[in-house]
Amino acid sequence: MTTLSDLLRALAAGDIPREVPADCEYREEAGLLVEYLAELSRFTRAMAAGELSATLLRRGSLAGSLKGLHANLRHLTWQTQQVAAGDFTQKVDFLGEFSVAFNSMVAALAQARDDLVTKNKELAVAYNDLKAAEAQLLQQEKMASVGQLAAGIAHEINNPMGFIMSNLGTLANYASALQEYVKDADLLAAKYGETEKKRLAELRSMLDVDFIFEDTPTLINESTAGAKRVRDIVQTLKSFSHVDEAEVQQININDCVRSTVETAAATLRAKANVITEFGELPLLNCRPHELSQLFLNMLVNAAQAIDTKGEIRIKTGVADGAIVVSITDTGCGIPPGIIGRIFEPFFTTRDVGKGTGLGLSMCYDIAKKHGGTIDVQSKVGIGSTFTVKLPLAGV
Repeated sequence: MTTLSDLLRALAAGDIPREVPADCEYREEAGLLVEYLAELSRFTRAMAAGELSATLLRRGSLAGSLKGLHANLRHLTWQTQQVAAGDFTQKVDFLGEFSVAFNSMVAALAQARDDLVTKNKELAVAYNDLKAAEAQLLQQEKMASVGQLAAGIAHEINNPMGFIMSNLGTLANYASALQEYVKDADLLAAKYGETEKKRLAELRSMLDVDFIFEDTPTLINESTAGAKRVRDIVQTLKSFSHVDEAEVQQININDCVRSTVETAAATLRAKANVITEFGELPLLNCRPHELSQLFLNMLVNAAQAIDTKGEIRIKTGVADGAIVVSITDTGCGIPPGIIGRIFEPFFTTRDVGKGTGLGLSMCYDIAKKHGGTIDVQSKVGIGSTFTVKLPLAGV
């Protein structure tokens, strides 16, 4: 006979029978206990196996505790899934010391995520800066090469122009001497006979000597003026390249702007009438080559903004302890939506292959290196004004 005490000891040891023996004392009450414990055991094993969809219909304090644990485990599973999806605001406050560990883990993950995002942003900024610096360095090297090439060409042209100018002067002297000779020859010819005089007159008419003497000074003057113009262009080109000057110099910005306008004359004349209003300026410590590049880029941009024929007005002066150079065009203007981006490296509104987006960015950097600023005001369909301010303190 199975006694109740034997059954209870078996149950305490975790040995739950499928059914209560027929000869057990209090068999009906013991059967209810065995069924209750068997259901709790099944529910516990399901939770241990991760089957959180299991249900428990039994009531009682022990069943209630198991149900509470089951609900907590389900909620913890959901929170873990949320954390895995990137929600680091989840907190656990119902599992004692495990809650502290879980919350610490979530906080550490959130901090790691924030640090990674910050590092990625810093890396992106550094990459963009490096990319812009590389592009500007290439552009500067390219302009330096162009400057050296321009200086070399200017030097090569300057030499032949020197002896052309000298030869034209000598030729003028020769023509003058020949004229004197012919005048004296005419005086002597007056003593010849009529036959010789007639022969000389016919020869003079056939050779068109009178027209030659009349036209020769004009030809020499025009050739000399053209040679002087070439010489001036060469000097402007040489001045613009600045390859034979120190990096920092004291110059008059008016001379820098004037030289740049002459250098870009062909490009500017095709699009606009250039009007200059030069004010009285003090000398400025600066890098002339860089400022020439700044003004050249801005003038070319102004010309490109004009569709057919317009006007570019350049004005210089002094205001608030700075030299001010304003360049105003009657071009298409800049839309308000992009005016804040025009100085960004690689930003351009031109078609692919027609612009690098570095011109105005380079202007901004050059002004900044001189401690200055560039401001822009623009109206679509009316035009734009770029104002460069360079502190009188210089660099």
